[in-house]
Amino acid sequence: MRETVGSLKAYFIVVAVLGLIGNFSAIAASSINPLFLIIGLIGLVFSVAYLYMGISLRKLLAESPKIVSNVILASMVYLIINFLISLLGGFQVGLAVQLAIGLLITWYLLTNVKRLSQEEKSKARPE
Repeated sequence: MRETVGSLKAYFIVVAVLGLIGNFSAIAASSINPLFLIIGLIGLVFSVAYLYMGISLRKLLAESPKIVSNVILASMVYLIINFLISLLGGFQVGLAVQLAIGLLITWYLLTNVKRLSQEEKSKARPE
């Protein structure tokens, strides 16, 4: 499947909205454990960043694709850290599968951001 700027915008916005909902509920339930509060707040920051990227993706791809790539790479690190923290409760195959799928999606996003950035830059250049 070949992603377009529009489909990536939709992806970032949907993920942002779901992240906002999930992270607000995680923050509300984290009154017992400050570690979960910190994780929820970091997730909230990523959700806001994804929302911003979704809203202004075309401009970012043409002018600042590194910002998009860096946010995606940082979210990959966040996935790995969440996985490692969840290992404190014991290894679960479901969590490993979740991490693998998350890393594949991240790789897919990075590949498409790079391609779309090159396409947007070539559209902006007069020929």
